[in-house]
Amino acid sequence: MSIKVILFILFCGFAGGAISAGYVAFITLLGVFEKLTEKYKANQYSYQIETLTIIGVTLGNVVYTFQLSPPLGTIGFVFFTLLGGIFTGCLAGALAETLNVFPILSRRLNIREYLPYVLIAAALGKALGSTIQLMFFK
Repeated sequence: MSIKVILFILFCGFAGGAISAGYVAFITLLGVFEKLTEKYKANQYSYQIETLTIIGVTLGNVVYTFQLSPPLGTIGFVFFTLLGGIFTGCLAGALAETLNVFPILSRRLNIREYLPYVLIAAALGKALGSTIQLMFFK
């Protein structure tokens, strides 16, 4: 392998690690892991859950970056998507409990009357970003 390929692989590995660490740090800061482990009475496993999340996000970045197609077969694909759905559902439930921070933050910062505009701007930004990605980067 050439030095260029090796440096690209290292860069992607470090970038994936940074993205996964940032993702886990963000949802940890929101208190999602605490709510998740509290809900399922698994407080002793919170470190393992965070570690597995980091590993999963990093591997997902590697698969996406290098456009790998793991030979899972139909049964493996069903199992993989089932686990992804369970994780997404648990994460969404824990995040929904954690998002009580918005009303408190809006009251403390005195921006209650502007909150609908902030939410509309966030939704439009997400829609515009998704449209641009779909049109130009797929």
